[in-house]
Amino acid sequence: MSRQRVRGAKQTLRRDLECALVALDGEAPLRDGSVHKARKAIKRARAALRLMRAEIGDAAYRRANLRLRDAARPLSRLRDAKVLLDVIAKLRAHDKDRELATLEEELHREREAARHEVAERPATLRSIRRSIKSVLFESRSWRAPSDAMLRRTVERLYRNGRKAFELADADRSDETLLEARKQSDYLGKALDTRAGQPARAAQRAEAVADALGDDHDLAVLAKKLGDTPRGRTERALLAQLGRRRRKLQRTASKRGRHLYRHKAKSFARAEL
Repeated sequence: MSRQRVRGAKQTLRRDLECALVALDGEAPLRDGSVHKARKAIKRARAALRLMRAEIGDAAYRRANLRLRDAARPLSRLRDAKVLLDVIAKLRAHDKDRELATLEEELHREREAARHEVAERPATLRSIRRSIKSVLFESRSWRAPSDAMLRRTVERLYRNGRKAFELADADRSDETLLEARKQSDYLGKALDTRAGQPARAAQRAEAVADALGDDHDLAVLAKKLGDTPRGRTERALLAQLGRRRRKLQRTASKRGRHLYRHKAKSFARAEL
């Protein structure tokens, strides 16, 4: 690129896959911190992989992306279980109501089950490592994408993100909000493969994704409470969740409108 701000997508991909392997290269049970590092590294690797799609072809991209998605899925289950516990702990504060204690106990059981499935089972960890190693091996023969290909890919990611955001901003359903989060996260992670300080656009995309991600966590927790909560405390918690979700959605809406105010081509030219 003219300003030489883009780090090689292939270099980034391989570095993050190696980082994930290092995080997972221990005997079971793994620490939560190691699982978290591996999951984040795989997410960054998949972002770099998206930048390489036009160069390596759809077949190679889908094959590698599927392997990395399957490798990350059990790690994400463990993360999700922990996040829900953190959310309810913040919402409960000092409330000792038995109804919420029961929900918290259920979430603890789910987290322990997820931890047993992932961090404490050598067979699961070996399977995850094999998937990562297979992509790392295959990537040796891939060529790095050209500047023109990178620009077109960023255009596509930005266009997809803008469409998803506009739909979510108008509809505000759980499904459209989740898709907007995913697309903004894809854009932010792709832009963040650049050298030096993270660009403002990458930070803005990640801020939109973070707000919508927090909203999604609250939506999952609300579903666990059920559509017809029986107790006064559960009803109060649902109301609290609703207020918090509306605030997060307003934050995401404001940030997203600022991020997605450009045309895709002019955005890609400015960023790359």
